Amino acid sequence: MRLKNYLAASMTEAMNQVKEELGPDAIIISAETVDGQFKVVAALEEREDIDFNAADELKITPSRFRFDDSHLRDCLDYHGVIDTVAERILAYCRNLSFERGISDEHRLLSACFAEMFAFGSLLDLNCPVKMFMGVPGSGKSTIIAKVATQARFNKIRCCIISTDNVRAGANHQLEAFAKILETDFFFCKGGRSLFDAVRSARQNYQLVLIDTPGVNPFITAEIERLRSLAEVVKCEMVMTVDAGKNSFEAVEIAEIFNQFGIKYLLPTRLDLTRRIGSLISIAGCCRIGFCAASVSSGIAQGLASVNHKSLAKLILS
Repeated sequence: MRLKNYLAASMTEAMNQVKEELGPDAIIISAETVDGQFKVVAALEEREDIDFNAADELKITPSRFRFDDSHLRDCLDYHGVIDTVAERILAYCRNLSFERGISDEHRLLSACFAEMFAFGSLLDLNCPVKMFMGVPGSGKSTIIAKVATQARFNKIRCCIISTDNVRAGANHQLEAFAKILETDFFFCKGGRSLFDAVRSARQNYQLVLIDTPGVNPFITAEIERLRSLAEVVKCEMVMTVDAGKNSFEAVEIAEIFNQFGIKYLLPTRLDLTRRIGSLISIAGCCRIGFCAASVSSGIAQGLASVNHKSLAKLILS
């Protein structure tokens, strides 16, 4: 603000001087008579002239805590992670980077997955009964054989119960594997016989693996047939899914199966795909955890463990 004094023979003359020099925006601070003359103190607020035609020059000061998520965004897009889940992941990584001053993508993504997803083991005996379900051809029978093999190596008494009355070949295959592993095999036709078999098996075995028929989730009759099995026993439910499946389709299928309370997602054919967006999308949308993954069709090679670090590595590789 700029102040200036004006002296004149009359008040009118003094005010005219203020108006001529400072303009109509002048502010009258004070007015008084001094030695027969009128004294006016006026002020004018100084304003910076802005040229709206000039090009804007924005100076950006980089911060060491700012995380550039462009590369991670590209990785999630490459893998086909659906947008809602991808945005949650990116937001979490940005917040974590700001709070902890971390810029390493693998550390950020690992921490994000550790927070967002649950991880467990099929050999966890807190709930000894595991029921496997999925669409036809998703690899349930092979997975059960692999889990039984791991149980054998870890000296865990295990049995296999099949409820698949659709594909006789799958039962013969599982029974053959069970004989090789010296593991007992049982076949149940319906819910009542399954209930009795599981109740008996829990008294003699540490781990009970239940195979179910492959189900088309879009056919109500098949879902209801699966329900008649899933609701008669207390168990952890594991959904097998082809790792290379389209993300949107995989989520839609998982949401239907999840009405039974799926605890774990077990991806198969992971060795035949380079994009795992369907797995991240299912886990993010349906709140389903990870327990293991199949990276080979060979039974003896077993299952690969899955954790937050391995998932982050797959996304960034």
